[in-house]
Amino acid sequence: MTGPAGVLSEFHDSLEDAVYVFDEGGSLVDANARVGEVSGLSTEEMLGITHQELLDEYGANESTADGRAAYRAVASGDEDRERASFELRDPAGDVVPVDVRYTQHDEYVVAVLRNLTAVRERERDLEHLSEQLEVLNRVLRHDIRNDMNVVDGWLDELEAYVDDGGADALANVRDAVSHTVALTTEARDLAEVLIEGGEMPVEPIRVDVVLGQQVEKTRRKYPDATVRVDGDVPAVAVVANQMLSSVFDNLFGNAIVHNDRDEPTVTIEANRSTVDGADVVVVRIADDGPGIPDAVRESLFGCGEKGVDSPGTGMGLYLVDRLVNGYGGDVHVESNDPRGSVFVVAIPVADT
Repeated sequence: MTGPAGVLSEFHDSLEDAVYVFDEGGSLVDANARVGEVSGLSTEEMLGITHQELLDEYGANESTADGRAAYRAVASGDEDRERASFELRDPAGDVVPVDVRYTQHDEYVVAVLRNLTAVRERERDLEHLSEQLEVLNRVLRHDIRNDMNVVDGWLDELEAYVDDGGADALANVRDAVSHTVALTTEARDLAEVLIEGGEMPVEPIRVDVVLGQQVEKTRRKYPDATVRVDGDVPAVAVVANQMLSSVFDNLFGNAIVHNDRDEPTVTIEANRSTVDGADVVVVRIADDGPGIPDAVRESLFGCGEKGVDSPGTGMGLYLVDRLVNGYGGDVHVESNDPRGSVFVVAIPVADT
């Protein structure tokens, strides 16, 4: 037992939370080894102090009123359990934010205190990171749109010098510029929602149209690669947004860039199916490259993950995973036969 009251066992000393046991008079009669984190005292030194004295001695401000009220409600029998968040102060004068759950146990009041210092630090770090990302997002969108406007202007100048043989190439460049500008707008809206902690905005998007456009774009971008579609793509709308094009753009490009053949082949197959009771479109993107080791697959979709020889930033597959999961879908990788990998994307069919 950890204290004379015998309420707690030695198991409670292994908990990360501090556990206090107060008797009917409000005195501390049992506790685990974590209770001295704020005071710096041992468990034995703290036994006998009352809940009132603890908050008087170590309370940082008036926020402890919430803790006093929660304790009284449970000790009086008015409530079986209560919860309160307030601030304490350690001997060095540092403020320690805590969350405390009070529970009635026989004639005792058990208080489980969690130190929130690390949680608050992570929250501050995330807030700072969000602010930095928002600034970066704004700068990139601004610069990209400005550069694309410059490119578009020069295309107007070049049009007079392009013969019939180059008209298709010029049209392809215009399409790429237009698509890039559209993506910056979509990325802005998506980033604002995610930074603010909201749900990803979705709408019905025709998967056959997006796949067809991205296949043609990939063929133009990688003329030495063979990109083929086996069978018909279901002519249905899925739950997605305009960033769906980025999902397939990253996966198609990944299948080619990481291929060890001079003339890689990417095979795309799409079917409507039922997965775990859900109506989905499953898109399989198979390549004939070197494949992905099993040890790498678990971390493949992590932020910044990339191969040693990868020319990219390591953000492509992370973006794919975040987007597909935001649509309510799933993406994973399998082995291809006889060699290579297959990325499998399942996206819910939209209600129509």
